[in-house]
Amino acid sequence: MNARVEPPPKRGMGCFAKGCLILIAFGILLVVAGIGTFWSLGHIYLSDKPAPIPEASGPNETSAAMPGETSVATPSETSATVRERLDTIKSAARAHEQTGAEFTAGDINALIAANPKSRGTAFVRIDGNVGQVQLSIPLERFDVPFRKQVQLSIPLERFDVPFRNAFGLGDRYLNATVTIVAPPGTNANNVQLREVTINGHSFPTDLLDRRLLGVGQSLRSYVIKYANQYGVTGGEISDGKVILHASGY
Repeated sequence: MNARVEPPPKRGMGCFAKGCLILIAFGILLVVAGIGTFWSLGHIYLSDKPAPIPEASGPNETSAAMPGETSVATPSETSATVRERLDTIKSAARAHEQTGAEFTAGDINALIAANPKSRGTAFVRIDGNVGQVQLSIPLERFDVPFRKQVQLSIPLERFDVPFRNAFGLGDRYLNATVTIVAPPGTNANNVQLREVTINGHSFPTDLLDRRLLGVGQSLRSYVIKYANQYGVTGGEISDGKVILHASGY
């Protein structure tokens, strides 16, 4: 049976804060479902309790206020400056100009924390040249009708219910930790995962290249799509930062 899987729609620069999280989580669900069964998805890889997620505290979670500083930027204030950097990358790419921007873990966590729909669902750490994303997303967040996600050769009206309810997973949580390495020269086509843990179980690190539901496109194809939309042609994780590059469309 053929299926075509579409990711959740892109919603502006909030992709970092919400859209990308849902894309990652939904992709993980469909990949796991494709290589196993929905019973294993619900009872092995999903949890009935959320995993504790740290709160974003500012631009740099490990730094204290400098002498003379009276306050630390709030997540909302930090997310505004981060969005400006993302806008700069996209504008430069459209103008066929080369540019780059750096993002600390605190920057990315501020974007997540500033959005009420993503707050408390993910946390990013960067240790030197290795990045780690911790996820704990309740499936009740998946409120997009299932028939808009997967088009099958059977009447679609049978799936006019949210994905979370289509398989009785509405009370479950996707708790996962993904470790990413991106040396200089990395782009969406070759970025690699070093470690993937889902609900305490190790998962193959070729997650990005697995087909969704075993027959759809790979999760990497959507990573490439989003990179192209933002004009990002390369990037790296180095010295505790994510560095994105744009060389123009």
